Amino acid sequence: MLSLFKNKKFEPNFPIIELEASPEEVKDLLSKFSSVERVEKSQEKGVDFEYVAENHETRINVGFSADKISFVNYLSEQFNDNDKKKAQKLDWFINYYGTVDEFEEPNDTGFMIFFHNPKRKLTIVFGLHMGPIRINSHANA
Repeated sequence: MLSLFKNKKFEPNFPIIELEASPEEVKDLLSKFSSVERVEKSQEKGVDFEYVAENHETRINVGFSADKISFVNYLSEQFNDNDKKKAQKLDWFINYYGTVDEFEEPNDTGFMIFFHNPKRKLTIVFGLHMGPIRINSHANA
């Protein structure tokens, strides 16, 4: 069989933000991806400011509260072609931000699935229809 038909695993073609990163580190990393906009008036409650960077395929928002990351949104068209690919993308993020065993039973609302990891003090939120990924940090709560 030709390698053209081999299943491709999700590997992000955008920067992954470490939740412990400083605002300066985030801005530097995002600026290598695209131009970065600082949004002073976030629509998110309790967020002081956001950095936003996007290209033709992916938009990344990083919210800060007291110079600590509050959330990271990854809205990417990458691997949104079908449910199997979306599941591969979600699986990658779960394994990146912990192990499957660290996460509690997911809460599925029909629109979003919430995966809470109490050990690492974070929640992964996955949008079922458009495949966005949001990481909420609870380390500073």
